[in-house]
Amino acid sequence: MNTKEKIFEVSLDLFSKKGYDSVSLREIAEEVGIKKSSIYSHYSSKEAILMDIFDYLTNIFEYDEMLNSKDLDLNANNEILLQNPEKFYHKGSEAMKEMFSQEKNLKIWKLLFIQMHHNDAIRKFFQDEILAKPILFWEGFFTILKENHIIRPECDPKLLAKEYYSFPIYLILEICVEYEDIPQSSLEDFFNQAEEHANFLLECVKVN
Repeated sequence: MNTKEKIFEVSLDLFSKKGYDSVSLREIAEEVGIKKSSIYSHYSSKEAILMDIFDYLTNIFEYDEMLNSKDLDLNANNEILLQNPEKFYHKGSEAMKEMFSQEKNLKIWKLLFIQMHHNDAIRKFFQDEILAKPILFWEGFFTILKENHIIRPECDPKLLAKEYYSFPIYLILEICVEYEDIPQSSLEDFFNQAEEHANFLLECVKVN
């Protein structure tokens, strides 16, 4: 691990435990084992470190092979989506589980929950990447199901998307509040509960 990577890892660990505003560059430098001035060879400011952390997560969303699998394409030609929407959700759940299996990614999510009301950049990232884009995705999911008469015609895709997605967000928030270092066993339970809820909701709105 080079110096920049160490700065990234130490900063993320401190930010996720103490909050971004409570951590100084001097503290980061001491944890890394370098002088404060040496940080500027890699990052122009503490905020630049924060932006690098968000860029890291954004790149996962955009380029991760499992999250961007063709099996998760939102189109009417996706046989998995049309023939077995529960399996479609499961594939997405497995992709997210793989992401959460990395401690670094968990720390970023925890940082988002801790700091979203205290930093404009974090709040915007949370609104765009964690709320708006997933809701839009699941709205598209339910729209395709409605257009293909898989769910009842009176269903509101946007409302269903919010219901579908809000429960997992609640669960991960609950875990972040309870644990400083989140155990993998809690994550396994999280994904099981989230998938059970998703399947239950889908069963409730399917055409009989």
